[in-house]
Amino acid sequence: MTNKIKYTPAQQKAITETGKDILVSASAGSGKTRVLVERVIEHLHQGIGIDELLVVTFTEAAAREMRERIQAALRDEINQADEVRKKWYLEQLTKLGIANISTLHAFCLRVIERYYYVIKLDPLFRLLTDDTERGLLLEDVWADLREHFYGENDPLFEELTQNFSNDRNDDGLTELIFRTFDFASAKPDPHFWLEHLVDEYYIQDSGLSKSKIFTKKVVPLAAEQLKQAVSELKMAQQISRKEGLDKFTAALQKDQAGIEMILNALTNDAKWDRVKEMVQAFKLERAPRLSKLDDIQKQAKDEIMHLRELAKKILSELSERYFPLNEEETCTALKHSAILVQKLSQVVTGFMDAFNAEKKQRHVLDFNDLEHLTLKILTQDTDESRQALNVLKNKYREILVDEYQDTNQLQETILTTIAQKEPGNMFMVGDVKQSIYGFRLADPTLFLKKYHAYTEGNPQGQRIILAENFRSMSGITDFTNLIFMQLMNTEVGEMDYDENARLVFGAKYYPERTPKSELLLYETDKENSTVRKDDGEPFDESFVVDSAAQGQVIMTGQKIKTLIEREALIFDRRTNTERAIQYRDIVLLVPTRNNNLLITEEFRKLGIPVFVNDAQNYFQTIEIQIMQSFLKIIDNPYQDIPLVSVLRSPIVGLKENQLAFLRINDRTGDYYQAVLKFYRNFVPQKASNFALKLYDQIAEFLKQLERFRTLARQNELAALIWQIYDETGFLDYVGGMPGGAQRQANLHALYERASAYEKTSFKGLFQFLRFVDKMQQKNRDLTEANAQTTEDTVQVMTIHGSKGLEFPVVFLMDATHHFNEQSLIRDYILDEQEGVGITWTNPRTRVKIETLPKLVARDNGQKKMAAEQMRLLYVALTRAEQRLYIVGTCVDQQKTIESWRRAFQSTGTVLNSRLRQETKNFMDWIGMCLVRRQDFNAEFDLDESQNLPALEENTAKFSISFFDRQKLEANASTVQEEGTNWLKELANAPVIEEPETKKEVKRAQQILKYQYPAEILTRTTAYQSVSEIKRLFNDPDQERMEFLEPDFEIKTQTQAKRYVKNDVTLPSFIERKQKITNAQIGTATHLVLQELSLTEQPTLASLQELITSLTEQGILTAELAVAVDKSKILAFFKSSLGQTLLKMPDNVSREVPFSLLLPAKRLFANVEDKEQDVLIHGIIDGYVINDDKVELFDYKTDYLQPGDEQAKQKIIERYKGQLNLYATALENILGHDITHRYLYLLETSEQIEV
Repeated sequence: MTNKIKYTPAQQKAITETGKDILVSASAGSGKTRVLVERVIEHLHQGIGIDELLVVTFTEAAAREMRERIQAALRDEINQADEVRKKWYLEQLTKLGIANISTLHAFCLRVIERYYYVIKLDPLFRLLTDDTERGLLLEDVWADLREHFYGENDPLFEELTQNFSNDRNDDGLTELIFRTFDFASAKPDPHFWLEHLVDEYYIQDSGLSKSKIFTKKVVPLAAEQLKQAVSELKMAQQISRKEGLDKFTAALQKDQAGIEMILNALTNDAKWDRVKEMVQAFKLERAPRLSKLDDIQKQAKDEIMHLRELAKKILSELSERYFPLNEEETCTALKHSAILVQKLSQVVTGFMDAFNAEKKQRHVLDFNDLEHLTLKILTQDTDESRQALNVLKNKYREILVDEYQDTNQLQETILTTIAQKEPGNMFMVGDVKQSIYGFRLADPTLFLKKYHAYTEGNPQGQRIILAENFRSMSGITDFTNLIFMQLMNTEVGEMDYDENARLVFGAKYYPERTPKSELLLYETDKENSTVRKDDGEPFDESFVVDSAAQGQVIMTGQKIKTLIEREALIFDRRTNTERAIQYRDIVLLVPTRNNNLLITEEFRKLGIPVFVNDAQNYFQTIEIQIMQSFLKIIDNPYQDIPLVSVLRSPIVGLKENQLAFLRINDRTGDYYQAVLKFYRNFVPQKASNFALKLYDQIAEFLKQLERFRTLARQNELAALIWQIYDETGFLDYVGGMPGGAQRQANLHALYERASAYEKTSFKGLFQFLRFVDKMQQKNRDLTEANAQTTEDTVQVMTIHGSKGLEFPVVFLMDATHHFNEQSLIRDYILDEQEGVGITWTNPRTRVKIETLPKLVARDNGQKKMAAEQMRLLYVALTRAEQRLYIVGTCVDQQKTIESWRRAFQSTGTVLNSRLRQETKNFMDWIGMCLVRRQDFNAEFDLDESQNLPALEENTAKFSISFFDRQKLEANASTVQEEGTNWLKELANAPVIEEPETKKEVKRAQQILKYQYPAEILTRTTAYQSVSEIKRLFNDPDQERMEFLEPDFEIKTQTQAKRYVKNDVTLPSFIERKQKITNAQIGTATHLVLQELSLTEQPTLASLQELITSLTEQGILTAELAVAVDKSKILAFFKSSLGQTLLKMPDNVSREVPFSLLLPAKRLFANVEDKEQDVLIHGIIDGYVINDDKVELFDYKTDYLQPGDEQAKQKIIERYKGQLNLYATALENILGHDITHRYLYLLETSEQIEV
């Protein structure tokens, strides 16, 4: 073999063994993907072509990685092979692109495309890949079918509906139908599975005590619990004998005998009612009175009483859960439930058939269809089917299955159907300890059956264990082993964590140093208990912890900051050296996405860059909520909340008082009706300035809304969304908000999702809104769009999302999060093996009765949930390479440790099964696995320990730290102080006198001390407006113009000539708008003068018509339209200048923009550089060319009292320089001298030549 990697003996066996089915149990970090690739290359060495192998992966990404690795390995072989072998490898490399390396769904699709004719399938179909589209289609089909059932007035269907729904809706029934449909779809024969759902409810004539449900299901479960109660009492007897509490021993023996009597009756064919009577009659012996006990005996007594209470609780639960009814009542409940389950089976079967018919009509297939149709192609009793099966059987020399623990029964059936039997040719790789996809109906028992069956000497199959972990430091593997040797066994966990399952440290390349695994707990009980430090110094009021979740996030952030600032060491496997930790080395693994927004916010405050890999806050972002509201009112404006959201948003910009004003004017009906009423009944002449402004905004909004509604009816949805972005400027607006790049990326994602939606079988805006609502309900799709982020960031992802990945530093967040048990508290429980267990509601009394099948299914469900949560914890812990932190919250330290000490009830290495099953979070599992270690007791000064060799031989090192609000505040100050220490250390560091260093320092000093030759120009701008420099042109004949000295402090806003300012002007869209100003009126007057036609003498009517037109176009507001003085404009056109303009309109130019370059030395003092220019810009009101004369004019709207000559002279002085500059610019443009320069004062109707 050409590969230089030295494989372990187990890996070598996994690469080379053949001749039977092989199951490889590959622990975390054991290199299973590398082994798979090398096995493929080994087959190629043996002359088996790449096209003769079927490689099945769990995800498309894994398939791509597998293909890339095989390609790289083939290239290595080609580079080292002789000519004959090189030709063979080149041929395999050519075939790699079409090799069967894919997910099982992709393989099934190829089979269907090749053999569609076997099942008479139309080959023209579209794959229904979008879960949301499929969900909408399911809802539509169910809605039609449900109406059909309601229309038949079927009393059984009505009873089924009432049994699982409430008095408000029938969502409970819908959920049951959909969930049962999903379970059936994962079976090789869904109809067969549905038909036999009712089997567990049938009781034969021999009675309940002889029934299968009782003898095979209830008895073993009840016996298990009774044995657990006996075990508790035996443990109590050991304590009583050890401490000499003889009276207690006698009582405990009687208790044990009573329970064993019930157990004996239960397992020896006793009648139901007899067992019920014995369970309900059982009582513990009266506890003896003991006096004169020493401290140790008192503690022993407390432990004994606790163990007796546990035994009593088991009997009490057994009575309440399994034996609340007598045999007749129980059989009656089962009989009625059987009828309901039979009806359920019929309804789901009908739903399945209707859904398939709808898909056929639409020419679509979903992923379930791919598997079922493939199995149908392979198993039909026809010659064509048998021929297709033989072709596939003979084609594949071996079937390699990655992540085998995550397959389901249907997928297993497909694979075993095309596999060879003698000898077996299946190679299955996986780790049942990492089977975490039960919610996708993965069935780990398929792996476990082979795991237990393929032992030494089995001719049908071989089991190979890959135990070495090449990923993690020894501290991580030891810690993981310490936890799982106590947690996982067949009873609770579905497999024993024995020598074959334990991790073996294999990453010998790490330095010997290995950090401790750390538990970090935030104490919630002390959040508000104190408000001052011990020394009396008050807390920093800006430091606030509002919740337990926030506390643990801050605690985590502070730990990360400490690691970064203290430059904790990480071993870099790429460079084979140690280096300082970076943010990119760290991942936060979260059990749910609920706190992702909180993590993002708190880390931002701490200055920690963070990237949330799969955040669920997309639909919570303000920009998406606004767009959703806008789309909703485009579809139907009679929706109050979305409408007000849009009106209040930046798109329209109404304030709260404006919204209230609209509602006050129409206090009844829809809000949209109130808006329309205001708009239609508006009378400008009677309106206040407030109402005028509101009217302008509402008028524009309604016109815009109507345009968008028309566009929605006539164009594609994506075009509508983009038009909204374009016309409202909303996309640009959010770009100016904090996090603008991310917000724009979110809006782009909405547009792209709408574009993809148009390609589905649903069309139109209403359906798209349904589509989006469905995604929100299911927490699917459109997770926050990925804007460009910095590479050096802390990552946040779910534990499920981290599977297959590895990170130098792992923080397992929210480890005290309660496990989700929603599936166990419904009125039904679905189980792959047990079918469906229901709660029957007596239609007459409305009393709910949990049936025996449901009790069995719930017990199995609890064990499966505990097993899956254990596997989820295993995945989380084994992602860590070098450092592991487990984060959670608790009430306080004392209560938490007291809770963990329940582990001392267990005398063996593995914790008590009931204790493990009753524990509902990761942290308590871990704490109970640590509390029995002697170093734990030493750290917390406890006098209790169990000298269990298996625990003490494990070399795992750990620490447990408790934090409260005071500690977090103290840490916040420390972290901030440490963040500035580097500057002090740098300032005090000795100067290194090496020649090269001196040279570099000198060069740096030269750069830092460099002075720009024209430094004065760095305090000015190269772009000046006329108004800023007009004073310098008051006298155009002056040989030397005056200058302004540069001033670093801008004293006034009217200061001439623009220098660089130290502040930033507030954007116009943020500025508060006040009442209209004289400047705004002046601008509006100039606009009217610019737009007014010069072909005829203006009249009041023509002037009003123009102003109205400008208002309707949105160019003028209603307020400004009223403020324009029309009489002054008409007076202008009666002046000699106005008459000149009317006589020769073709020679008049108005609103003429210009740009002019002037030497900077002419404008600014102390500037010597002759090559530096300044750009002057402005707009000339107008000029007229009259024969060979050019007359320049400028209107002014400055306020002036008639006859006030002094004020008039000031206005002339103010604008003389401006006109002179205009003249200079115009002479450059026209190449002609300016003959006359006029100021026209509109306020007094005076024409003045300057």
